[in-house]
Amino acid sequence: MDDLDRHLLLLLQKDGRRASADLAKEIGLSVSATNERVRKLIDSGAVAAIEAVLDPVKSGFGVTAFIFVDLDYSFDENEFVSSVASFDEVQEMHHVTGQHSYLLKVRTRTNDDLNHFIVKSLKTQPGVRATETQIALNTAKETRVLPL
Repeated sequence: MDDLDRHLLLLLQKDGRRASADLAKEIGLSVSATNERVRKLIDSGAVAAIEAVLDPVKSGFGVTAFIFVDLDYSFDENEFVSSVASFDEVQEMHHVTGQHSYLLKVRTRTNDDLNHFIVKSLKTQPGVRATETQIALNTAKETRVLPL
């Protein structure tokens, strides 16, 4: 990956719908050369997906919570991971260091929906010993753009 690829990736992160002609002009290559670079970046896995990023609040998902999960490791951790990762409410799932096992980022429409998810979906998973939930009051910054 060279500097042109990194510049192209930065542009795509900011606007994945940007026209090929605009991308080409910005990085100083022909449209066909630019399209070939984009294809190679996608094929290599450097670009995992090109997707629409929705505003959660405007889309009706006004509750963002971060949930620490403590596991009893006598249960199969892989089963926990695959089961919890399949829940639509779970936006992110991280195996973390420290006193907790996992950190989940969860989005729901209401606090009642969050409570239902925690009680009926999360805490019923085999191996879940305890959870600790933090609700975000507002979000000052949220990005998926990597600083290339």
